[in-house]
Amino acid sequence: MVTLAGVSQAGARMRVSLTRTTFRLLALFLLGLVFYGACTTRVRPNQWGVEQRKFGFKVGIVDRAYTAGLYFVGPGVTMHAFPREIHVLEASYDAQEAESRARRMGGDVERRVEKYFARRDQVLGGGTTHRVVDALNVQTSDGYAVTVDITLLYAIADPVKVAREFGWGSLYVDAFVLNTFRNGVLTTLGKMNAESFYDESLRMRALDEAKKLLAQRFQERGFQVKELLLRNFRYAESYEKALQDKKVAVQLAEKNRKESLANEERAKLKQLESKGNAAITIAESEVQAQIAKVRAEAELYASQTRARADKEVNVAQAEAKRLRADALAQSGGRYVVALETAKMFDNIEGAVMTPEQYIAFVRQAWGLIGIGAGGGPVAVPAKAEKK
Repeated sequence: MVTLAGVSQAGARMRVSLTRTTFRLLALFLLGLVFYGACTTRVRPNQWGVEQRKFGFKVGIVDRAYTAGLYFVGPGVTMHAFPREIHVLEASYDAQEAESRARRMGGDVERRVEKYFARRDQVLGGGTTHRVVDALNVQTSDGYAVTVDITLLYAIADPVKVAREFGWGSLYVDAFVLNTFRNGVLTTLGKMNAESFYDESLRMRALDEAKKLLAQRFQERGFQVKELLLRNFRYAESYEKALQDKKVAVQLAEKNRKESLANEERAKLKQLESKGNAAITIAESEVQAQIAKVRAEAELYASQTRARADKEVNVAQAEAKRLRADALAQSGGRYVVALETAKMFDNIEGAVMTPEQYIAFVRQAWGLIGIGAGGGPVAVPAKAEKK
C-alpha cells in the first residue's frame, strides 16, 4: 500500500483545526452562559423586582418596582424578588384542636391530620406568604380572657419601600407584620367586654375598627390590608360555664316575664270577651223587646182593624135587614111573602112534616119576613097536608 506524505499531513492539520474550532465554540458558549447568568435576571409573574446597585454613581435601591419579565443587569447590580400574591397570616388554634381530637380518636387519624395541614401550608405558600402563629389571647375590658382565631390577608403594595425599610427576603414578616397585627387586634378587640363577643353587631364593629387601624399602619410601611377575618373565638372553661349559667338565668327570667305578659293578655282577652258577651246579651234583649213591641203593636192594630170591620159588617147587615123589612111592609111585599111561602110548600115531600122540616119551614118564613130565630118556641104540628 502506497501512502502519500502530503495527504497524511493535511488530515492531521484538519483534525487540529477542527478541534481548535470546537474548543472555541464551546468557550464562546460557556462565556455566553456566564454572561447570561451574570448580566440578566428574570422576574416571575407572581413577583415584584427591586434593583440594588453596589457600584457606580448611584449606589443603593433604585426607585422602581419591576414587574414580570427578563431584564439586563450590569456588574454590581442585583435584582431582589418580593412576592406579589396575597399573604396569609393566621393566628389560629385550628391545628391544635384538630390534632387533639385526632389523638383521642386514635388510629391513623392523627397522621392524616398532620399530612393535611402540611399540604395546606405548602399550597398556601410554603411559609413564604403563609404564616401560622398561636391564637391571640385578648384581655377584655372586664378582665376576662378570650382566645380569638383571626386571619389577616395583606399584600405588598410598594416593594421599594419594603426593601428600604426591612431589607430582602421575608424579614418584614417578623420585623413588622406580626407585631403590628398582634398589637392592632389586641388594642381594638380588647375594648369590648367578654359578653359582647356574642353580639354580632358589636363584634363586627370592633373588627372593622381593627381593620382600619391595621390598614393605616400597613400603608405607611408599603403594605396593603385586604381583609381581616375573625373565624372563631372561645372563652376559658370556667367563664364559659358561668356565662352559660347567666344566660340561662336571663333567658328564664325573660321567659317568666313573657309568660306573665301572656297571662295578662289572656285576662284582658277574657275580660273583653265577657264584656262583649254582655253587650251582645243586652243588644239581643233590646232587639227582642223591640220585636215584642212591634208584634204587640201589629196585633193591636190587627184587632182594632178586625173590630172596626166586624162593626161595619154588623151595621151593614142590620141595615140590610131593616131595608128588607121595610120592603116587605110595602104593598108588594105581601105578594112576595106569599110567593116565597108557596115555594117552601113545594119543597115539602110527603103528607106529613117531620119536626125538622117544620122547624126549617118556620125559620125560612121568619127569614123571609125579617124576623130572627131568637123568639119563643115554635109548636110542632102533628100532621100537615100537602097542597
